[in-house]
Amino acid sequence: MKIILLNTIDNLGKKGQLISVKKGYARNYLIPTSQALLATSKNIKIFEKNRIHAEKEESKKINQAVKRINAVKLIGSIVFFVKSSKKNKIFGSVGVKDIIENLSEIGFLVSKNEIKLPNGLLRYLGIHTIVFTPYKNISTEIQVSILSK
Repeated sequence: MKIILLNTIDNLGKKGQLISVKKGYARNYLIPTSQALLATSKNIKIFEKNRIHAEKEESKKINQAVKRINAVKLIGSIVFFVKSSKKNKIFGSVGVKDIIENLSEIGFLVSKNEIKLPNGLLRYLGIHTIVFTPYKNISTEIQVSILSK
């Protein structure tokens, strides 16, 4: 029986793929659990329209993410002035929330899940690198400078 997969299923196929499976597996499991559609000519046409629309939306999101990355690169680095000890350890830490507040003061809005701190919270003076990921695998690095008051 020919079906169109609506989700990626391990050892079977990827989303949108037209595959052939046993009738019982399709009728009793894949179709009732909304993981597949029967591959009629009408369903194939509808799925193709949806796939084309989804690709256009994906392209828009990628273009928007690239524009945001270019805007972040224009900012250069983010600077924090904090109190610190003689051993260059700051009192407290600089986290994602602090970085988001600093960027919003500049006029650049980001959400919490777009900022990644690869080495955890920033607890020492100096220049640190964080990762800005506006969409899936599209990312760039931002320099964060922490200076003593």
